[in-house]
Amino acid sequence: MQSEEKFRYEEHFKTSKFICKCAIKLRLSDTTLASACVLYHRFFKHCSTTEYDTYTVASTAIYLATKIEEEHMRLRDVVNVCHRTKHPQSKHLELNTEFWDLRDTIAACELLMLRVLKFDVTYIHPHKYMLHYLMSLSNLFHRRVWETNPISDIAWAILKDSYLANSCLDFCPQVHAIAAVDLAIQSCKVEVPLSNKAETVWWKALYNNCTTEMLAHVKNEIVEVYDISSDVH
Repeated sequence: MQSEEKFRYEEHFKTSKFICKCAIKLRLSDTTLASACVLYHRFFKHCSTTEYDTYTVASTAIYLATKIEEEHMRLRDVVNVCHRTKHPQSKHLELNTEFWDLRDTIAACELLMLRVLKFDVTYIHPHKYMLHYLMSLSNLFHRRVWETNPISDIAWAILKDSYLANSCLDFCPQVHAIAAVDLAIQSCKVEVPLSNKAETVWWKALYNNCTTEMLAHVKNEIVEVYDISSDVH
């Protein structure tokens, strides 16, 4: 990865982490967080960071995502949380000129984002698929094995982290979910029961269109997110 490209990648990574921190403080759902990250990454597929401030776009993505996922949040709360997260040492915003300028900027950026994305802002997320896949797999494992290994928790954490990079835009939602689950299973160092005797591998049984190449590609992209995370920190 060339130095300039790596710098942009790391810049977007940091801003995506900012989105995650704000989402936690606003107590947003995982799907709203995912939508915010997708909006942010898609916007910068079309626009340059030299033209638009990444944190303004990120704050706008959070606000728009709450509307898309019908988890409505007051713009005032989004402005205050995003400002406080970006400037942790600063005081709370008063209803002064600075607050109204930030509020108006996000409102204007929301319209810009919708136009850039051609009002195509509805997404099929992997979350509902992963919930189904985890429930199906839990029936295969011995109850004690499933309860003593945090496969579900790790899978959800991996899925959330995968949105830190724009590679998530290219993932099929079903394969995205399977990749997160497979990485979680590998990290727990367990095997899906009856894998050696089954005619079809477990992830193929869950989603027939998934191929070994597709799964390997998504897993590699997710692992790269953690490599970038180490470099950034």
